[in-house]
Amino acid sequence: MKKYIKFVLILFLLLFIVVVTLAVENNLSRDPNATYELRGKYKSSPDGETYLIIEDDNGGLCGPLFVDNKKWPHSLNNKGKVEPGDHTIECGTWMGITVQEGTTYYFNYWGP
Repeated sequence: MKKYIKFVLILFLLLFIVVVTLAVENNLSRDPNATYELRGKYKSSPDGETYLIIEDDNGGLCGPLFVDNKKWPHSLNNKGKVEPGDHTIECGTWMGITVQEGTTYYFNYWGP
């Protein structure tokens, strides 16, 4: 019985170490100057203009990206100037985002 209890404690300890390691890694890789939200993150743009960067193309098999029903002329991870406010991004499905004035919005999540 003592061996079983030791085994369970060691198993829980290993699980705890893995969870803490993943949590620390996630927090260290975050940009401290950005505000994170469901669809991505945004931070102040260096020149005060308003930009959108699309970092994920929904798997890449959905055809071209559209922003506000217009083909997005920029490739992944390259910024494009947008007006502040609400926008829709489409590729197989559509997602709505709000880009605040004077920020760069990094869109990276298509999920629910």
